[in-house]
Amino acid sequence: MRPAPYTFEEPTNLTQAFVNLKDGMPIAGGQNLMPALRMRQIDTPCLVSLEKIESFSNDILVAVDAIQIGALTTISELLNCAVIEKELPWLHTAASKLGDTQVKNLATLVGNVCWSDPRANMSIALLASQAEIKVVNEKRLERSIPIRDFFTGFQENCLDDELVSSILIPRNSGDVGIYDEFSRQPNDLALVNICVVNNREGLTAAIGGTCTTPIVATLEHTDNVKNNDSILNRIILTLENYANQFATDQFGSSRYKLELVRVLLKRALPIVGEQL
Repeated sequence: MRPAPYTFEEPTNLTQAFVNLKDGMPIAGGQNLMPALRMRQIDTPCLVSLEKIESFSNDILVAVDAIQIGALTTISELLNCAVIEKELPWLHTAASKLGDTQVKNLATLVGNVCWSDPRANMSIALLASQAEIKVVNEKRLERSIPIRDFFTGFQENCLDDELVSSILIPRNSGDVGIYDEFSRQPNDLALVNICVVNNREGLTAAIGGTCTTPIVATLEHTDNVKNNDSILNRIILTLENYANQFATDQFGSSRYKLELVRVLLKRALPIVGEQL
């Protein structure tokens, strides 16, 4: 199929961009958006490119306490960042499994998150990393959203006439994490995926593919859990609290997906180091 007719705008500043966005949709890499337009799953009279906006960049800025990733940073650029590979190997792994080379060269980290698919690789890895989403509105007012508050439904998020300008990831020496997924074939969208990160405060597990939004379970080091089996049971219990959101589709039942998550977690927990 071909998409419905649309115009294409390339604003150079935020004021222009928000005027165009009154009747349009933003596009950076477009690796999720363009297939959806071609299949007529969504429709828009106008696409608004973010690539020439002067205040947006593809910079990866490394500060003492955080790493800031610009709105236009592609997956390939993320993979080529030595600090990401060394300090956030789970994020690097998630990026490496996102599509083929052509997709990685065009897709942006921010675009992958904003598409708000509950199985999106980067969303799951960033949730476990306790990242923050930096957004800006047409008045150039900025705010920061914890990523666990960002997703509101299937391909829905909390943006309110705003654009994401960057993503901020805390730098915590000694963090240990792992990203894993189950997919039908290499570079395919995961059927379910998980990311587990263990740091000084405790363990954070992010789970995608079972519900209409990603699910996060957090266990503090002071929690009364004795071994990996108890940790696994606590995480699964948290997940089961969202049973009313469980998704059954053409790829499998909710029960099947829950069992896949259990297998992935059981494989991941011994790897993330010291038990709680």
